[in-house]
Amino acid sequence: MKKYRKQILICAGLVTLTNVAAQQQQKNDSTVNRTVVVENQYNPEVMDAFKVNVLPKIEEPAVAKTQINYASSVHQLNKFPVYHMDVMNREVTEDKARRGYVRLAYGNRNNTDFKGSYLWNITDRDVLDVMAAFHGYSGNIDAVYDFDPVTDIPTLNYDKEWKHRFFRTGASLKYTHDFDKVSMYVGGNFASQVFSYMPDVQLSASTSQTEEKTDVPSFGHQLFMSGGGYVGVSSVKDALPVEFGLQTGYKMFNRKHGIYIPGSMSESVVHTQGYISAGIDDRQDVGVLLGMDNVFYDKSFSNYSLIKLRPYYSVSTESVSFTAGVNVDFQISNDGGLKLSPDVKLDYTFADNYVLYVHVTGNTRLNDFGTINGFSPFWVQPIQLNSSYTPYDAKLGLKASPVAGFGLGIYGGYRETRNELFSMPYADGGGIYNEIAQAKARVAYAGLSVDYSFRDMLDFGLNGNFYSWNVQNEMEHLLWLKPLYSIGFNARAKVFKGFHAMAQYNYEGRKKTLGIKADAVNELNLGAEYLFNDRVNVFLKLNNILNKNYVTESGYPVQGFNVMAGVSLNF
Repeated sequence: MKKYRKQILICAGLVTLTNVAAQQQQKNDSTVNRTVVVENQYNPEVMDAFKVNVLPKIEEPAVAKTQINYASSVHQLNKFPVYHMDVMNREVTEDKARRGYVRLAYGNRNNTDFKGSYLWNITDRDVLDVMAAFHGYSGNIDAVYDFDPVTDIPTLNYDKEWKHRFFRTGASLKYTHDFDKVSMYVGGNFASQVFSYMPDVQLSASTSQTEEKTDVPSFGHQLFMSGGGYVGVSSVKDALPVEFGLQTGYKMFNRKHGIYIPGSMSESVVHTQGYISAGIDDRQDVGVLLGMDNVFYDKSFSNYSLIKLRPYYSVSTESVSFTAGVNVDFQISNDGGLKLSPDVKLDYTFADNYVLYVHVTGNTRLNDFGTINGFSPFWVQPIQLNSSYTPYDAKLGLKASPVAGFGLGIYGGYRETRNELFSMPYADGGGIYNEIAQAKARVAYAGLSVDYSFRDMLDFGLNGNFYSWNVQNEMEHLLWLKPLYSIGFNARAKVFKGFHAMAQYNYEGRKKTLGIKADAVNELNLGAEYLFNDRVNVFLKLNNILNKNYVTESGYPVQGFNVMAGVSLNF
């Protein structure tokens, strides 16, 4: 089932595309039997505005129901965190993907989406992958913030509007050379985001009544920039008895026109990661993953380092897949110390198409500027954040495909995170900014999903999720944007050859916090696409048809009803 992401206020971001290869033999019924080989998979259609989703991540094993599994490198250097909209499927899947891809879309509120990429096989051993992207919008948002005088929790005022803009530009390049037994690569990327903050309408109203003049900062010229480079080497699969990979690189994040503390502070990160693994026999493997981040600031904040090791053992049989590992994380400075968490996964397959799984995992997450920017691009962080530590995240679930094309999933879990991230907008000096707060949080979660696909004629899915968050009493106000439950539906149907129509609906309820409840996510999207041939596709998306102005954890309200139309070309 495709799980479509909910739309918010900003348009998509930057991503470095990597070479991928996979082969699958799909058999949905007795009349369909095909093989798909993908050499270079690009995001084929327009990305919707994307949502930063910080709900508990659910790692569900694949069931026997066939699906395309892309084998791609997991050793890419982190950049701006990017959250993608699930793509529109093409009716025809080639056995050899085109090397070039261009997409262009435009809509009201100056919604713009451009992306171009090309994979150049210079020789049999040399490959160059280049990409450029531009996404954003500029238009009125039909709601602003008022702040409750008692709790200081913001509420939406629908009687006012403000002109907002957000544009992100990015480019990346990667060169790879294959030797007989190892591959070496070098690459780099750059991204910038230009945007405006929300003005404080309450201050403006107060100033107007008192006829006092207030110096208001410029909210329309904020510029955040990210960039870096990396170099790495990895073994060719099955070429050596021991497989390995090692990558190191440098990345920076600069707030050129940041307002207030920390102002124009810059962050630099030396990022290193690698792995080594070996097979004991055909079914057993041992290995260790490693990572190290050295974080530096030009002023105010403390420099620190995070070292991560994950030794593991795995065994796989026809019915059982088991991995036993442990995360050993050691941080120097900035609330440092040794942090341990499990990484144990057991998947049991029975009756061919049923998988029962138990996962007990954890991690330590670096809250650098790139991570904060992915959580909310409208952040102003006067206090340095600590790393988020999850000592355990326990999940129990069942995935089933009792008949061809039909899938069912049910799961439940419980997670604890120390220094969980929370979104807290605040007003200061005529503007409204989003400060990221931290607190210890526990959440119990459960969900159910159902999906069905029939050839290329119909795909639809239903899902429901429930969350029970728990923080200390004095921190209860931080939960105002955390979800209580969510319900989603998506469908895609073939109208006639080459033409598909799509619908998506999402509803997310929030819990009343200190007597205030944030507006629910309530969004309906419709779309259509027409594939002229195996190269050209045109599409239309009607987003937020209900014209709701709810707030996501980015801290800002989303766009109302908007339309985007465009074309994509493979060459």
